[in-house]
Amino acid sequence: MNKTDNKLTDKSSVNGQIELLRFLFCMAVLFFHAEKYFLGEPSSLGGFKPYFFVHGAVGVEFFFVCSGFFMARSIKRDIARNGAVDIGDSTVKFMLHKIKSIAPVHITFYVLAFISLIIVRSMGMKDIVKNAVDGIPSFFLIQMLGFKGFSPNHVSWYLSVMLIAMLVIYPFARKYYSVFVKVAAPVIALFILGYLFLTYGSLSGVMVRTGIFYKSMLRGFAEILTGLTTYEIAEYFSKKEFKKSERILITLLNLAILAGCGTYVMFTLSANYEFLVIPAASILMITSYSGAGILSGYMNNKFCVLLGKLTMPVYLSQVTFINLIGHFGTELSFPVQTLILATCVFAVSGIYLGISSRFHL
Repeated sequence: MNKTDNKLTDKSSVNGQIELLRFLFCMAVLFFHAEKYFLGEPSSLGGFKPYFFVHGAVGVEFFFVCSGFFMARSIKRDIARNGAVDIGDSTVKFMLHKIKSIAPVHITFYVLAFISLIIVRSMGMKDIVKNAVDGIPSFFLIQMLGFKGFSPNHVSWYLSVMLIAMLVIYPFARKYYSVFVKVAAPVIALFILGYLFLTYGSLSGVMVRTGIFYKSMLRGFAEILTGLTTYEIAEYFSKKEFKKSERILITLLNLAILAGCGTYVMFTLSANYEFLVIPAASILMITSYSGAGILSGYMNNKFCVLLGKLTMPVYLSQVTFINLIGHFGTELSFPVQTLILATCVFAVSGIYLGISSRFHL
């Protein structure tokens, strides 16, 4: 199999390897929440004790890097097609496209999460109306600007941070693409990550305040900026020809990185090591996009693409069932609770994909 066979020749096509990675990191987040809400978090971190998906929250790091990666790809294609444009118009067009792609799945699972809370909290009409009003910021995904209120589907913080960060980053990246992506983005990302490491020693902690920002806002900015630079590196490697021995080594590197991430996720190691997931995510994106590994060609199939499509509904639907299982399934064992959670999440996500495909949502 030559290099052309081993990777996507049409970069506009969906990359099955990246879709599979998105799904795997999404599952880490799902099982992290099962651990957090059903099993309970460990009393402390440190050492090397096994604990079910204790660091699974780092799956979001891959999501942010991936978001920056594909934003850079979109910008570069827009530059190639249209050249110099009105930056404001270009930014608005990009953001509207992004919001349009997110809105159906966000609204669907926002409503379902709200309904689940009405059930488990036995809300009366007064509480429903109050929470509906208090939930306006989270409905419009601006809650991470500081508009703290009712957030029925609290995992949507990721979408809020992503959209806000993209709105700020996009115009600079579009106008000064080369210098911004190759110089400014990595430098700014390193400064932010250095600040987070020095101040907190971790990335996790969604609602922790740091100055005028939530900590997670800085986390998202740094990782999306990292994704921009990662794309340029991936483009460079996608043009290179690799020997079979090099492709084997790259595949072994990918497997080692995934094994390392899996080990970290499943053991009570220090939160300091969360920062290592960012370069790990970048390397996985680079090798996946460039098609350098010997397995890349085999990943470009309908099954991997389907797993990638499931990622967003799986991520956003979990809160609904965590609420219901936590309320009605308190007598169940942790493995049974987790199995029911996974089954319900995949069932409703499959139904959502079927309906959205039928109505072109």
